[in-house]
Amino acid sequence: MTVSVRFYLFAPDGLQRISQRVMDGLCQGRDAMPQFAGTKQKVVNAIIEVENGKPARIVNIEGTYLDFDSAGKIQESLWRGVVEAMDTHDALERSKRAKASKVVDLTPKLNRERWQRENRWTPSKRDLDLIADNVFDRQKSSSPPLKAAKGVAKKPPPLTYEAKAAIDEIRTKLFTVEGKLEQLGEQSLKGLAFEARRLAKDDLNPLWLGVAEAADRRGEILARHRTGKGAWYASVEIIRWDTSRRSGESSSVAHEKCNSKKEAEEAARKLLSENAKHFSAETSVEARVVCDLEWNSEEAS
Repeated sequence: MTVSVRFYLFAPDGLQRISQRVMDGLCQGRDAMPQFAGTKQKVVNAIIEVENGKPARIVNIEGTYLDFDSAGKIQESLWRGVVEAMDTHDALERSKRAKASKVVDLTPKLNRERWQRENRWTPSKRDLDLIADNVFDRQKSSSPPLKAAKGVAKKPPPLTYEAKAAIDEIRTKLFTVEGKLEQLGEQSLKGLAFEARRLAKDDLNPLWLGVAEAADRRGEILARHRTGKGAWYASVEIIRWDTSRRSGESSSVAHEKCNSKKEAEEAARKLLSENAKHFSAETSVEARVVCDLEWNSEEAS
């Protein structure tokens, strides 16, 4: 028996199904729903047990909100909600452990309740029935088919098993190439890029052009670190470790774009101080500074 997750959006014109692809795109900032720009929409996450390829039981249903910005994206509000959830949860847990004082501070409990009101909602029986009808394919013949919530990102072509296996093997080779480039200095990278472009022409192999571009990019990163010029990012991420501290799950909780490396270093110190409250024996708080060429906007999601 396996478990799957379905997403439903309670739009003004009725229930809509959000595919896993569209939801992943929204959460990672690659997709948007401009039709809901500037609104807050009710969403349900339904966890379903699947047996022999068919839904067997609805395990859990949770009502949440998607807060769309002016472009129909949710990435920024999503992670603001994650940080606030962590803040209110940690504060409430600390207040439960603080038994020395006879004075009870209700602020953590009230803040947590406020967060739950703003970020969670309870589906009605009618809502649950609509979801169950879709899960178990019980729609009436007179009822129109469930509408799919559309994003703006184009659906990618199907990735075959053979193509995925090839990509996995190529990715392994690319790690080796990247490792070689990272061992070189600026001058060596310039020479390598020039030679790679010559080989692309002489060998009629365009793959060398990719090597040349990667060398150019690596050289520019080294130059940015040497001069400190250009756009930079300061960020703070939280790493939640398992009990053995052998593995952890990280998420970026704050970042700031700066005009120089020095400015980014100052911003990182400020962000680290502001988020030090998240530190614990099981949680690390780390700051980093990178130039815009190294910055991955998806990591900040």
